[in-house]
Amino acid sequence: MARPKSREAILGEIQQLTTSIDALKKKLTEHDKAEAARIGGLAMKAGLGSIAIPEEVLTKAFEELVARFRTEYPEVAQPKAKGRRGARSAPEGADAQAE
Repeated sequence: MARPKSREAILGEIQQLTTSIDALKKKLTEHDKAEAARIGGLAMKAGLGSIAIPEEVLTKAFEELVARFRTEYPEVAQPKAKGRRGARSAPEGADAQAE
């Protein structure tokens, strides 16, 4: 029978996962900020910055816009991979090794 992992090994795995989760949370925050800037820029370009619109009215309009386009464009396009790895799938666990 195989010997189970030591407590230290399991704690090490937990630390690695925690670090990975923290890094992903940071990436998500950066993504959301970039998207907010992009969408805000488009709103300004369209002229929304020069109209006094109550926040709840604007939020409702954005919700309607999302509902309209969600059916037409059901998923967010993922960026294409750069480099040679994009030509084929990465080996199992490669992402964890890259951290």
